[in-house]
Amino acid sequence: MDCKVAVIGGYGGMGRIFSELFKSHGCEVTICGPTVSKGEKAALEFGVKYSKNNVETAAKSDIVVITVPIQYTEQTIMEVAPHVKSGALLMDLTSVKSWPCELMDKYAKAGVEVLGTHPVFGPRVGKLDGQVMVLTPIRGEYWLKWFREILIKNNAKIVDSNPKEHDEVMAVVQGLTHFAYISVGKTLYDLNIDVKRTRDFSSPIYDLMLDMVGRIIGQDPHLYAEIQITNPQVQKIHEHYLNAAKELSEAVKNKDEEQFVKYMVAASKHFDDTERAMGRSDKAIGSLVAELKKLKKSIGKPILLKHIYSKKLHAGIVESVTADEVKLSDNKTLKLSNLRILDEQKLKEYNVKKYGTIKRDFSYVHPEQTDENFISHLVETNIADIVSVTVKEVFRGEKIGKEQKSVCYAIEFISYDIQNSDAQIKDFFAKLGSIQR
Repeated sequence: MDCKVAVIGGYGGMGRIFSELFKSHGCEVTICGPTVSKGEKAALEFGVKYSKNNVETAAKSDIVVITVPIQYTEQTIMEVAPHVKSGALLMDLTSVKSWPCELMDKYAKAGVEVLGTHPVFGPRVGKLDGQVMVLTPIRGEYWLKWFREILIKNNAKIVDSNPKEHDEVMAVVQGLTHFAYISVGKTLYDLNIDVKRTRDFSSPIYDLMLDMVGRIIGQDPHLYAEIQITNPQVQKIHEHYLNAAKELSEAVKNKDEEQFVKYMVAASKHFDDTERAMGRSDKAIGSLVAELKKLKKSIGKPILLKHIYSKKLHAGIVESVTADEVKLSDNKTLKLSNLRILDEQKLKEYNVKKYGTIKRDFSYVHPEQTDENFISHLVETNIADIVSVTVKEVFRGEKIGKEQKSVCYAIEFISYDIQNSDAQIKDFFAKLGSIQR
């Protein structure tokens, strides 16, 4: 679609995601922000335009997206909304919906469509696949339908809501969750406990919990403070949480097992989905164990690993593996928690790009009934460094022998270890009982 999009405050992680999303659907995207050097650098990186002038850019755009830090959201909406043209869309990506939606509705002129949205994921995710996107439409239908279709095409999970319900639910989903995890992190700090040492004693569930705590407290503390402070529903959730913790603590203090069990059983019945929770957590634990097993089986073999955040690729022979780290042949030691194992095809593509390829002809004599195309397939799929195998020529005649044929295979393989690849090819044909010409 031919439309202009202004992403106000768009040179951060969320700006990248949504700039790329709109750009991929034919939109001309301009990101806006006060710091020219930062904005120009981000624009070059995202492949979009940059403007320092929020108002001017918004006035010329068909879609205006507000994605500034929460503390600047109110002033940005008041600055930009009155200048959005009639027929255009004004939307935000804020994690709170009640007051931003009220402000957009108040300051946008008649004829401007207003849509509140909340991407319930962080910029580290990278794309919308399987991620939750909450929509709280305020006015207008055309752009809402268009944006919904884009989300569907990108496999996002759409949740329809309104600002009041959104903030009530998110006070639990984000407010309670973050508060609990940050509280655990602060408790570990207050105890001055060696967290790394505790992992030596840990169960898989404790490990997962520590990972979630680390994921939260390792990110922007200002953002998480704003999520707690700016949602008007959060405070009452905190009060319930602290009361529940106090009641449980009292039961433990009084050695009242019956009361403790009563609290836990009541919570379990209300939860009503413990089997699914156990299954999902088992799967998470199992995937970690499975990856570790795969790495251990790969010792002495080539592998390609991808850092899940930096996207950097690491290739080499696996030398050793521990519960936390993998060491490659270049003496590079990497943390397993940040890595993903790529498949053999990706490893082959990586090596082709790095080392290039070489083509050679190999001629072998086979019985007449041999299917040389099937042999080509076997060679290509069973020798790691082979890129392609094609049948170049087939010869028959007295010199070849009765009921025999000579097949010339054009084999392309990676220029990594040519002698080894050559030896593997010859060994493979020898095991088939073929005679080299």
